[in-house]
Amino acid sequence: MSKSLRPLALIAACLFSFQAFAQNVFTFNDGLQRSTPEEQGVRTEAILEFFDSLSARNYEIHNIMILRHDKVIAEHSWYPYSAQYKHAMYSSTKTFTAAAVGFAVQEGLVKVSDRVVDIFPDLLPEKHSPEVERLTVKHLLSMTAGHRNTRYDGAGDELVRNFLAMDYSSEPGTVFAYNVTCSHMLSQIITRVTGETIYDYLKPRLFDPLGLSSDIFWEMDLSGRNMGNGGMHSRISDMAKFGLFLKNHGTWNGRQILDPQWVKDMTTCWIVQSSDKPEKDDGTSGYGYQTWLGGHDSFRAIGASNQVILVVPGSDVVVAAQSALGDEYGFNALVYKLCDTMSDKKLKANRSIDLAAALKDRAYKLPFTGSDPHAAIKTEARRYQMFQNQYGIKYIDTRFDKDGNFYLTLEGDAFTTNIPFGLFDWKMGVTDRKSCFGRAIYTNMMGVTGYDTAGFCSWAAPGELDAYYLSMFNINTDERFHFSFDGEKITMTVKSSAGPQADRAHLGIPGSMNGPANIGSGDIVLEGVIAR
Repeated sequence: MSKSLRPLALIAACLFSFQAFAQNVFTFNDGLQRSTPEEQGVRTEAILEFFDSLSARNYEIHNIMILRHDKVIAEHSWYPYSAQYKHAMYSSTKTFTAAAVGFAVQEGLVKVSDRVVDIFPDLLPEKHSPEVERLTVKHLLSMTAGHRNTRYDGAGDELVRNFLAMDYSSEPGTVFAYNVTCSHMLSQIITRVTGETIYDYLKPRLFDPLGLSSDIFWEMDLSGRNMGNGGMHSRISDMAKFGLFLKNHGTWNGRQILDPQWVKDMTTCWIVQSSDKPEKDDGTSGYGYQTWLGGHDSFRAIGASNQVILVVPGSDVVVAAQSALGDEYGFNALVYKLCDTMSDKKLKANRSIDLAAALKDRAYKLPFTGSDPHAAIKTEARRYQMFQNQYGIKYIDTRFDKDGNFYLTLEGDAFTTNIPFGLFDWKMGVTDRKSCFGRAIYTNMMGVTGYDTAGFCSWAAPGELDAYYLSMFNINTDERFHFSFDGEKITMTVKSSAGPQADRAHLGIPGSMNGPANIGSGDIVLEGVIAR
């Protein structure tokens, strides 16, 4: 190449690199900075070892981000899960609730020493335990209310009255007892002192400044107040940002948003859990304000099935994960092991490993393997009238496109539900389905008229079709169907055990509009014939 052409070649190469980066802008439009592991003192091999350990333990992870020095150094979604979908956070919501209380303290609206009865004098029952008069906001924050029971009926003012009427087994502030209604009481307090729901209160103070998703969803109780103990649905990037915000003592982009003393109080041990587990177990390392403390001087927001924002300040690390696994402490131990490999210095670039390529094929386990290639139905639509059933389904429509993908419609007097299923790959869709037949975990009664699904189907034999879908919105919400097509007849069987993770625990938010419903055992069988 002549010397005169080399500058042009260099410019062309730069433009190509820019275009290649621009084509992946969606990956980086969450406002988080990316870096290579080595730039931040982490070996790519150590990252791969971490992911290999997740696989070896059969951990079901949906989305994960690993950040060091405020930059994302590794991220992955187990297809069909994706960082673009909102995901249930369960009890990791509680740490956001604590942040809301911090803003209210910062604005002089409440103090942690305030007695709860002074905030709700109009709701204090005439007959009550003397201990309730010594119950403070701090006791709610630290899960040390002292109540004999830890779950309460009702919503809104009714829940507050029931909470204040409860009997005590210990003096407030002396014993840790995980109490979900303590957290929801904090939401009630925010609404009482601000006149707003906790979501509306946090949006301009936390969500907007951090650039969190504009469509974060936060479930409500029957009174229309956001659940303080759970119910947030957010993207993995939202969780990562909140972790960075806490790690950096309440600052964002150099701006002090929340008093650093409050963040310190949130992550300070106020009570040690009583447990038979080893002292170093992350479940017994102490509790702050709606925040768990752990090994390596870490702290975390944690929700059921390991919806976790794990912060390890000493290693300058934040790990955000959305999952469906029960071994929370095992997951944490893998993170600590990874932290132990990190250096304080920048490392030599590793050009021998393409991390994204190495992780690319790690995906959610398919519900079925193989499909009878001679059984597939293509380009066909049928409408079946179903025999009377307790589920109110009057018609079922089955449609197959030219590629064999399956589209199911369930129709009743008050609903029409559509669910797509891909024949050889997951088919993404949006459904307004309000509950599952026999395994409903969260019924969709909150006005969320569409939530993302992923469906997959397979022909077991001619006329025998298996279909499975999972919800991107709520883990554990999935259904497995078997359809038998026999001339003009159809039999739809809803299997009692759903997909690959059918043994995982069922969860629900007490007192919410989305409580557990219709959880049963045994298959459900519906039959019908071609509609005339």
